[in-house]
Parts: sequence; structure tokens; C-alpha cells
Amino acid sequence: MNDIGDIIKLLAKEAIEGDKPVSVVTGEVIDDEEFVVRTEQKLQLSEDFFIITQRFEHQLWKKGDKLLLLRCDGGQKYVILDILPEKEEEE
Repeated sequence: MNDIGDIIKLLAKEAIEGDKPVSVVTGEVIDDEEFVVRTEQKLQLSEDFFIITQRFEHQLWKKGDKLLLLRCDGGQKYVILDILPEKEEEE
């Protein structure tokens, strides 16, 4: 029989995995003046939703920039991981 500590650890692990506390998503800057990003789930997020790291603190975003985002806290906050390179158009 497992001890109570192992059972609690198992339940906690299952709860965290079930909630999916973080996931990687992409977004596109749709308004560079107000900094609004539309995610791949079609959510439009203002700057208040983002955790902007020192790397991007003074970044000048432009409309159409594609961002790699880390969705945290069930979508309450997003960390900007990087700017995705522009795809070259196929000829």
C-alpha cells in the first residue's frame, strides 16, 4: 500500500497535467500603436495580458509581426518568447 505522501504527489501531478497550466501558441500583432495581438485561437489581447521580458522591453512591434507566446495561468497571461521569422513567399 502507498503512503499518503505518494498519493498526494500523484493527485497533484494529475491536477497540474489536467489543467495544462502552460502551452505554446502563436499570435500576430494587429495593432502596433495600442499593441494588440490576435492569437491562433482568435483572441484579441491588449498589452495588459503580456509579461514582457527585458529582452523585449523596448521592442518596437509592427503590425503583422508573428510572435511565439507561452500561455500561462489558463490564458490570463502570456510571455513573449520570440518573434517568428517572416516566411518567404513561394514563387
